[in-house]
Amino acid sequence: MATSTPASAAPTGSTGPGTGRRPAPAPQRPARRPGAGRAAWHPTLTLLQLSAVLAVLLLWAAIAAAGLVSTTALPGPLTVFGQFPGLFGDGAYRQAVTDTLDGALTGFAAAAVVGIPLGLVTGTYAAAELSSRLLVDVLRSFPVIALLPVFLLVLGSTPTTKTTVVFIACVFPVFLQAQYGARSVTPMINETMDAYRVPRMLRFRKVILPSATPSVMTGLRLAATTSVLVAIGVEVLTTLPGIGHEVVQAQQGGASARAYAYIVTAGWIGWVITLLSQFAERRLLRWRPPAHTD
Repeated sequence: MATSTPASAAPTGSTGPGTGRRPAPAPQRPARRPGAGRAAWHPTLTLLQLSAVLAVLLLWAAIAAAGLVSTTALPGPLTVFGQFPGLFGDGAYRQAVTDTLDGALTGFAAAAVVGIPLGLVTGTYAAAELSSRLLVDVLRSFPVIALLPVFLLVLGSTPTTKTTVVFIACVFPVFLQAQYGARSVTPMINETMDAYRVPRMLRFRKVILPSATPSVMTGLRLAATTSVLVAIGVEVLTTLPGIGHEVVQAQQGGASARAYAYIVTAGWIGWVITLLSQFAERRLLRWRPPAHTD
């Protein structure tokens, strides 16, 4: 008697016709959020910032027009900004800005060269951080302007004095931020690297340096602005050429509007430095996810 061969059963997990199952959808990559990895422009925020600047200018103009303060102490904004066409064509103005930036950038660069490596080393090795903590706490407590007479006695009224004071003012923010960034590596990651015996240089390049970069950039941004402020302060208190010296000369000559124009110039320089620092930080930290989500 002939027996019919039974039809073979469909294999488990089959997605062919007649199995009653739909094919599983292919995994899709998550859509990239618009603006992720780059700074998004917010018109509302820009409008609010411009409104705040305009409000300050209007308040300044109202105080000057009401005569609450003498025009010698506080000239009006139109008088101050009216000085710039003449200053832009004056070689002394350009030379003053150059002298200030030269001392500020030289001291800032020296602080970055010294502060970043020392901060990364002391942040990586606990023994180095503990042994240097007392010395760092004592040195960074000194007001840098109070040390200016000492540097004048030792170095004289020279550009080296200005660069040295700027260096001392900038090195500690850079050093401490680099140290904090190196210490931000979690213990679990350190234990994993120890278990796999990751070489020290590879550990530094692939783990410690990427973890410390955001903090290092924050320290550099703070130090960049501080360098200009300290350089101008040194010029005010000494005879060194620069924006600060021009402010003192204009004040002593009774040209208060010209002095305020130099002060506004210092504010513009600080603003430009902040923008450049933020741009460099966004370019170097493109791999980092955005800190704020919509």
